[in-house]
Amino acid sequence: MTSGKPLSQREKAFIEQWADEKFPAVIARHLAIHYSDDNGGSRSTQAVRNYIRDLKAREQKKQRQARKPKTAS
Repeated sequence: MTSGKPLSQREKAFIEQWADEKFPAVIARHLAIHYSDDNGGSRSTQAVRNYIRDLKAREQKKQRQARKPKTAS
């Protein structure tokens, strides 16, 4: 069960930096160690996994919108 504490901007930046290179569990452990002021010393793997999933969904949405042809008006 997660604490429900939202990710801080520093945590989000860290996740964005390492999302493609480390497993969510490793990122969560690093967040708990390095950003304990933001998260009380605990960050769940699921919270990291959910944020990575949201990042990828936003990226895919941007790519789809970039490929859509503009309609003539």
